[in-house]
Amino acid sequence: MTQTKATTDFLYMYGVILAEELQSLEVPAIMGIDQKTVTLKIFKNLAAFITPVNAQDFTQEQIDLHLKDADWLKEKAFHHHEVISIIHQHFTVLPMSFCTIFQNESNFESLLTDQYDVIYQKLLTLKDKQEWNLKLFCNNEKALSFVLQHNEAVLNLRAQLASMPKGKQFLMKKKLEQLIKTELEVEQSRWWNEIKQDLTSVVSEINLRQNWGKEVTERKDEMIFNCDFLIDQNVSESFMHKVTDIEKIFEPLGCTIQVTGPWPPYHFSKMTKEIL
Repeated sequence: MTQTKATTDFLYMYGVILAEELQSLEVPAIMGIDQKTVTLKIFKNLAAFITPVNAQDFTQEQIDLHLKDADWLKEKAFHHHEVISIIHQHFTVLPMSFCTIFQNESNFESLLTDQYDVIYQKLLTLKDKQEWNLKLFCNNEKALSFVLQHNEAVLNLRAQLASMPKGKQFLMKKKLEQLIKTELEVEQSRWWNEIKQDLTSVVSEINLRQNWGKEVTERKDEMIFNCDFLIDQNVSESFMHKVTDIEKIFEPLGCTIQVTGPWPPYHFSKMTKEIL
């Protein structure tokens, strides 16, 4: 008779919270990524949200195969985000990356032991904080019109071009085209620096991200800056008021601001993880 060796479940980890917050807040009921209950594992001043997952289905090899399946990735990544968002609604959370998995409880406890101080201090810095994302879009026609009418370097070169003999104008026109392109980028960087400066009083940390192309945004205007802000929860209203005022100032220049949040502090929670 052939015997099948029992396989112990792996542990899937969503995030870590401050254990002290469990004294005053109720833990919501959550179903895990593998249709098993999400539970809490307390370790000193920390509490981790974990759920068992099938060891055969969640090996690194299987995960790599699953990641090539767009439907699986969309479903599971959305679930991961939804669980962290639920936790974030109730507690200060340090989110783990998608598919943070431990082969056994010993490995899981080793992480909490080895990085206890780092995790605990990070959670203290995130307490009562919110992450907001701000994307700055620009209508290039409006922005270009502003540069042509107000940029001193462009105005000077255009004036020189108008007074030149026709034989010399061809090369100067090429130079002007390049200058306009350069000065447009300079102006947009200046606008962004002004926006950041205006938000400084209500922002704790800033994380600049890569811009998205039009094939992702499905917009006609260009995304010129994509940034995350970590702010104190009690100044979120002031933050939004400032963003509204900023957009009114920069709208005539062709700028539009898109703000989303509050999000779990994904971009302010970097730490070492183990995926098996």
